[in-house]
Amino acid sequence: MQIRSLAPLAACAVGLAAISSGAATASRATSPAPVVSVTMSSHGPTISGPRTWHPGAARIAVRSQVADQDLVLLHFRPGYSYARFLADGARAQRHSAAARAALRRIFVETIFDGGVDLWPGQSAGFAVTVQPGTYYLGEMTGRPQFVPIHVAGAPEAAPTAPAALVTATDSGYQTSRGALPEAGTITIRNRGARPHRLNLIPVKQGTTRAELGAYLRKTGSRDNASPPPFALNGPQLGTANLSPHQQMQLTYRLPAGEYALIDLNQDMKSGRPETLEGMYAIVTLR
Repeated sequence: MQIRSLAPLAACAVGLAAISSGAATASRATSPAPVVSVTMSSHGPTISGPRTWHPGAARIAVRSQVADQDLVLLHFRPGYSYARFLADGARAQRHSAAARAALRRIFVETIFDGGVDLWPGQSAGFAVTVQPGTYYLGEMTGRPQFVPIHVAGAPEAAPTAPAALVTATDSGYQTSRGALPEAGTITIRNRGARPHRLNLIPVKQGTTRAELGAYLRKTGSRDNASPPPFALNGPQLGTANLSPHQQMQLTYRLPAGEYALIDLNQDMKSGRPETLEGMYAIVTLR
């Protein structure tokens, strides 16, 4: 599971999410982009909206009634199927070499293109660019729940890129501005060779990246570590996994202040938490 405080900053096993990105030509837009509304509950996601989309922009609004759930839209590389994905997801829940192999296979053969991870009462949205094919929208838990989404027809306009950009590499985050908006839309882009996610966790004013890094190294990002002195209670928000070379737009509202920007994944090859590879930063929202 994901850790949603600064006490444990460990990896999540198969928290998958979101929607696919790709190129589309805005001048060929023919109709409004699909808007899908999703409510996350203890019974799984309730999805309202079209199940057939045009290529191009896709916008999804999400609200959660329960803690720590990812909404996912994903698609597969040629030769890998939804049935194999579910079978590997079941194997990955165990503690064995076969489970680790299944988890690696999921991340190699599946394209994860964005999404959100919310807590009760939170709402957020994301937009991506989808290409013709079949996608699956839902959540990956011990009991996966997905619905197929078919993308076909005339292209629509791609989403307009917001001014603020967060780029994930395999060794850290880069932001295009000194601060991110406390309410608005940002683009998140993965320029690394591994899947990455982004979590915004509030910290006390004046917290430095060096302090955050020292805490992560001292605790080894263990999920039973004591909270750091700079931890701060408050709303937080995350995204789901974003595959290499993909991007998404995240629309959100959070209180102004300082936040730890953290990747809660593990490196699939080394098993090391991504935080220990440098995937952390301090950002200001205002």
